[in-house]
Amino acid sequence: MRLLKSFLLTSGLCFAAASASAQNIACGQDYVVESGDYLSSIARRVYGDTANYTLIYSANVDVIGGDPGAINVGDRLFIPCLDGAVQASTADASAIRQRTIEALPGPSGDRPIRVLTATGWAPFMDEDQAQGGLLTEIINLALENADSKPEYQIDFINDDGAHLQPLITDHAYDISIGWSQPNCELFDKLEDESKFRCNNLAFSDPLYEEVLGYYSPSADPAFAEHSALHGKRICRAEAYTLAPMEEVDLVAPVIEVVRAPTAADCVNFILENKADAALIAVDVAEGRIAELGAQDRVQMHEALTFVDVLHAVIAKTHPQADEILAVVNNGLGNIKETGLWFQTVRRHMTAFRELSQG
Repeated sequence: MRLLKSFLLTSGLCFAAASASAQNIACGQDYVVESGDYLSSIARRVYGDTANYTLIYSANVDVIGGDPGAINVGDRLFIPCLDGAVQASTADASAIRQRTIEALPGPSGDRPIRVLTATGWAPFMDEDQAQGGLLTEIINLALENADSKPEYQIDFINDDGAHLQPLITDHAYDISIGWSQPNCELFDKLEDESKFRCNNLAFSDPLYEEVLGYYSPSADPAFAEHSALHGKRICRAEAYTLAPMEEVDLVAPVIEVVRAPTAADCVNFILENKADAALIAVDVAEGRIAELGAQDRVQMHEALTFVDVLHAVIAKTHPQADEILAVVNNGLGNIKETGLWFQTVRRHMTAFRELSQG
């Protein structure tokens, strides 16, 4: 059974958005929670950074209780100031965020399954899309349709860097979605981030399989081997795994990795000569190429495509890891058997393509 809370995504509804007439929020004062509020949206309005929701939680744990997702309309929250009550500078903000995140509750038998999603990765996870994006809706449907009917809630925490460490590894949240599984059989070839995933995370059955393509200027010849990319600057979005490149020996110093703010921005990097090539999800790349009218300036190298499997993950050390993964996998199996998974994928991808094509 679903536990309906401020962060929870429910079937058939979009995430609540802050009212266009929402009151201004000043730090150093109290704020009364309104309909549609959640800690990360309040933090964005106060500090311009959703990651600082933990500062608000830490200052109001006596009001909110053990669950930072359970804020209620009418709750009176004190909003600390970064340069006053909290006294955080840019240099030490991440350290303060780390300390406050550590105050989040650990797992207990009577709480819902807590799921992390994020925004800014359309069409897969994005607050501006229906149901929070494709992957967010899939995990919601999987838990909704699991045989055990678990209570659960889904939170947007948009500090992606905090998802795996500390929120998942410290068990503040149970699962996070949208993660690739490295080929751990090639452990010695992997970079530290991929080794971390192999050592610390357990992976669900696939949520979705996306095709990644290598793109470069149309003036290049068609590449038939990954070795044709040696010596090049290859663009990959910030925080995206390099595991697909590691498997084919596209690692430093053989190549140079160039990071862009988003996957779609890698197309711009190619056009602006900030990168020689890019590894991007085909749907995302084709959307940006169409948006820019750059079909004659950028090409995909068909022979180098890679199928990237996206999963939900849980810490191997989580005391309920096997139980929670079994629930997720059961629900995924159910929605695939009924065709609901395929309908959901088709609806999201069709809408994304239509939006990209204007």
